[in-house]
Amino acid sequence: MSIRLLLHRLGLTYRTLDITQGRLCDNIWQLSWPLIISQGLQFFPSLYDAYWLGQLGPYALAAAGLAISLRMTFISVLMALSAASGAVISRYVGAREQDQADLAAAQAVILFVLASGTLGCLGFAFARPLLSLVGAHGELLEPTVAYARVIFAGLIAMEMVPSLGFMLSSAGSPQLSLQMNLLSLTSFLALEPLLIWVGWDVAGAALALVLSNVLGMLDGLYLLATGQAPVRVFPRHLWPHWPMMWRILRIALPGVIQRGMPNLANTILMRFVAMYGPSPLAAFNLFNRVTMLALIPCSGLSGAVPPMVGQNLGAGKPHRAARAVNMIAIAASLISIAIMGPLAFWAGPVLRAFTQDPATIAAGVHAMRALAPSRPFLVLGMVMDGGLTGAGDTLSPMVVNIVVLWLVQLPLVWLLSSPWGWGVDGIWWGLVLSTFVQAALMAGRFWQGQWQKVRI
Repeated sequence: MSIRLLLHRLGLTYRTLDITQGRLCDNIWQLSWPLIISQGLQFFPSLYDAYWLGQLGPYALAAAGLAISLRMTFISVLMALSAASGAVISRYVGAREQDQADLAAAQAVILFVLASGTLGCLGFAFARPLLSLVGAHGELLEPTVAYARVIFAGLIAMEMVPSLGFMLSSAGSPQLSLQMNLLSLTSFLALEPLLIWVGWDVAGAALALVLSNVLGMLDGLYLLATGQAPVRVFPRHLWPHWPMMWRILRIALPGVIQRGMPNLANTILMRFVAMYGPSPLAAFNLFNRVTMLALIPCSGLSGAVPPMVGQNLGAGKPHRAARAVNMIAIAASLISIAIMGPLAFWAGPVLRAFTQDPATIAAGVHAMRALAPSRPFLVLGMVMDGGLTGAGDTLSPMVVNIVVLWLVQLPLVWLLSSPWGWGVDGIWWGLVLSTFVQAALMAGRFWQGQWQKVRI
């Protein structure tokens, strides 16, 4: 049975949502539930990957964690382009300017390919020295380099899938994003154990991720090219249109710094954790993957924020946009509390599903219970960030992230872990405190309401 037929039988057929009128709760739900499933499909491979890497031992888990942190630093440009193109497309869709929305989609695809191709080549070429710099030494270096080089070789596909999915969701069709991710997931489930079984080990796990994303990317491009999405990529738009490119880049440039700062800070953070050995590093990697999947409902809700804000601003309804963001913030924060409590309580059994290494399990239980209180604040900050970005205000989140990461988070992590002698616990508590500060600043900026005056 094809993916499209399966979606049709499940009732997940394509239709463009008009989220500029009607009950807000209904609009939010219509946008959110496909995003929740789609992001679950997108993030589940990370957890599935952790299981198979865990079978290879703590060094494999630690290697993947370091490689992914380096990749995240590189793709800050792509994350910013994705957010900016989504803001532009949603604004044109909301204003019923279809030709401009189509043009923006085509220019975004050109920018994605050029940027991800360039970054992939750089990451592949300089993987070894960069990974040594972020803490991959001794026995950890070779598996980390092997994993990273495969990921960077396939970076175009790895990043086009989430970028195209965000574009489709911003245009009002999250079901198509779900279709892409379902295709990628089903491919990945079959490929990873097969490639590890034939002896490719860590590199096989990375290759499975790349190949499955290639299929998802091709499906997304097909939807855009054949007019099955609310925006269409026409051949006449597939050369640079400088005014539209600049419109996207103007919004994206602050976002590069905004997203680059946490990604770079996370790479530095991984180096701090690596100082305490492979077990805490593997445990931190597991914590991030487990909580990322567990908080998918919150992530799906926050994914509904940019299109709600962008389209309602395009339709001249800023107050409706603000009410939607506040409703989503309350719902997502409460859901995160309900999820993280039981997860912290049963941390041991959860981690034993992925690894049998006693040191990794012990470190993971401690990390999960220490970091659990930070997740509701992380979710709140994510929702408010989405509200500002959806309006095209990428400057405010950039400033907040710079202030928090470089003046609060990293100094706290260093101070608590080294001079104060708390060790790896100091890292965890530094993260909790800085997440609270970030959420407070992001929410305060959104509630000031200046985003309602941003022009695209």
